[in-house]
Amino acid sequence: MKRIVLSLALALLPLLAGAQTLQQALSGKDLSSLLVTGQKWVPYPAYSDRAGWDELLGEYKPQLIVAGEKYLHFDWLVIRATDYLEYNRSGNRYTQENRIRKNAEALSCLMVAELAEGKGRFLDDIMDGAFLFCEYTSWAVSHHLATFQKVRRPIPDYEDDILALYQGNFSQMLSWAWYFFHDEFDKEDVGIAARIRHEIDKRELTPFLERDDFDWMGFKPKIRPNNWNPWCNSNALVCFMLMENDPSRLKAAVEKSIRSLDRFLELLAADGGCDEGPVYWYASAGNLLCCLECLSLITGGQIDFASSPLIRNFGEYIVDANIEGSWQANFADSAPSDVVGSPTLFRYAGLTRSDKMGSFANHCYHTDGYDPVDANWTTFYRAMENLRACWTMQALPDKGYTPSDFVWYPVTELCFMRAGKGYLAVKGGHNHERHNHNDVGTCIYFYDGRPVLVDAGPATYNSKTFDKRYRYKMWQNSSDYHNLPNINGFAQGYGYEYKTTGTTADRKSKRFMTDIAKAYPDSAGIVSWKLDYRLLKDGSLSLTETFRLQKPAPVELHFLAPERPDISRQGKIGLNAGLTLHYDARALKASVEEIPVTGTGIGWESFGPSLYRLTLSSKSSSQKGTYSLKILR
Repeated sequence: MKRIVLSLALALLPLLAGAQTLQQALSGKDLSSLLVTGQKWVPYPAYSDRAGWDELLGEYKPQLIVAGEKYLHFDWLVIRATDYLEYNRSGNRYTQENRIRKNAEALSCLMVAELAEGKGRFLDDIMDGAFLFCEYTSWAVSHHLATFQKVRRPIPDYEDDILALYQGNFSQMLSWAWYFFHDEFDKEDVGIAARIRHEIDKRELTPFLERDDFDWMGFKPKIRPNNWNPWCNSNALVCFMLMENDPSRLKAAVEKSIRSLDRFLELLAADGGCDEGPVYWYASAGNLLCCLECLSLITGGQIDFASSPLIRNFGEYIVDANIEGSWQANFADSAPSDVVGSPTLFRYAGLTRSDKMGSFANHCYHTDGYDPVDANWTTFYRAMENLRACWTMQALPDKGYTPSDFVWYPVTELCFMRAGKGYLAVKGGHNHERHNHNDVGTCIYFYDGRPVLVDAGPATYNSKTFDKRYRYKMWQNSSDYHNLPNINGFAQGYGYEYKTTGTTADRKSKRFMTDIAKAYPDSAGIVSWKLDYRLLKDGSLSLTETFRLQKPAPVELHFLAPERPDISRQGKIGLNAGLTLHYDARALKASVEEIPVTGTGIGWESFGPSLYRLTLSSKSSSQKGTYSLKILR
């Protein structure tokens, strides 16, 4: 127990070193006098301002109307009790979730189409959709209901309104529906808009003000908030800014959101590294951006909430984690490839004055494009701001972007390096990172833009995905299916105390070194296991593993490859991109296991229908020694 407490304290020290607060930006200022009330902050035209919407939407106007026309006379999906119960029966969290999200997609697209066209053609369907949402017992999805309701079950409890991710998205969507169309609804029946306002207050506004017990808020001891914090805060801020005209309640909400966001920022790594991985960067940093923009809007732009170097560094992580095109260094629960959200990056760059993010975002936009019509319009503010960013980027020339050849995050212990045609990402850290896999010391290696050693990423989420009893028994979350050794029959353990030690990185030699001994249970009998990664000038990779054990033990070196390794030759293994892995065949024996991934949700669209685990097994048990591996062209 003492070891665990000490490890926890030591793990938090470098995190707290990065503490910077939004409350400091308010120091000496009277928030009440700064608040922009009466929705005068809204940066979009009124529904009736046809010229304003024509100018704002421009060439996208007809496409947005067509997107909404798909949902005219939409047959709204009923959510049955058994849809919720499927979470208990099979662990499937999407049976109910997909139905409510499909309804939300329909309603949000109808709303945007009506704003674009302005002829009332979509209003009946918008009223139907908004009224349907009001009739739901909860706007939360089954997994969040089972996890965060006091009764801990997926059936909605009508006495317990929880604040969660998609619940917040839908609250924001309905707030915009009320803001733009309440006068039109009143022409039909004053009860419709009144009902929407009542439900938003009951399900979002009042719980946000009155409850401090949601983990994501960061007010509970020993809870380290993750991407939920800025995500839920961004939705809450928009809802209050649109719906709340009581200055005292609005002020209380803004102040509480700032205090909550500070808990998230205070516990970020001081170097700005996103330990949740690049996919969750968009949920964490992307929603933090929305929060900072909204705080600026509601205070009339009188306060600079984004001047912190920590906030800028947190943004630039997503640039550093990009390998090439859509490929990304997908540590944690991230897919191997994802479309770069260039408008979000561009907005973040403008807010933090980051030339690095700005040039990268603009280059990605001009190279790969971005279609705001396909945005998730349930989070209307974010989607609309991204559309507006597209207009700015269209007018800017693409001056290209040259990625850094070496980036080192010393607190998060993430390193990204390039040389020749090679790219290497390596991670240290500990095995209690948010959305983590047990994988400290693992790497991702590309050559000439092609994956060679990879991270599988997450499978489709289910009821067991975030249950600690099962999560690390799933192969994709275990160190045995990362580019790491199994030592004396043991994989890495879960927790702060399972970590790397002595981690260093050197720009000049393109070298990353760490000791992963403490990432394994004591019963593995490891004294030291030092990894020495070197990216050579031509992009080839050298990996040296030097170890000392308490007694002789068998060892397996595991590597995950996107194509079947050719082990037909002793000492030389054919890998992707025309590379060869050289190893000592006198000490190690090679074998290959095919892992079918089609239908699992793992990034098979990027890698193919199967991944392959290459194992180099020790031919004899040793107490100490060195394995020298080289991947050469």
